[in-house]
Amino acid sequence: MINYNININNGIQAFDAEGKTITVSEATQTVDTQVLAREIHHENMLIPEQVAEAVLQNFATAALNLMRQGFAIQFKSGNDVIMRIYPDVNVNGGNINLRRAKELIPGTTEITADNAAELVSQAGITVRPRAKCTRRFWELLHSEDCDVQRKDIVEKAKVLRSHP
Repeated sequence: MINYNININNGIQAFDAEGKTITVSEATQTVDTQVLAREIHHENMLIPEQVAEAVLQNFATAALNLMRQGFAIQFKSGNDVIMRIYPDVNVNGGNINLRRAKELIPGTTEITADNAAELVSQAGITVRPRAKCTRRFWELLHSEDCDVQRKDIVEKAKVLRSHP
């Protein structure tokens, strides 16, 4: 059973979003590696819970080591990729358009292959871990009886504009 909350949002002043809107959000519980290890053992009795838990506890370190080497990690269910984690690389501050290029390197008149590397170097790069689930994972979640149930109705206060 997947629980969800109904949220009554009373607007966001910074976005000129006046009036109420309704959204829903998951109301999930969190499990630790011990619970997941027990579930892995139930799926395959040849894998002791202690071994599964040790693998899960070492997962983050192993994944980080591979991502630092430029690898993405794919999780499969049978032959289907269901989730991918990877190092997500982005330009600091968002994309560089001509206006921003002129701020980064005064006198820039256009974005070219000759100045692109310097522009990105001036802006900087951010690398963060990212996880994405595939459409196939969604299909698998819905292929079994996937019951949802309302847990609460939550009224959220209007978000006021903050001033720096």
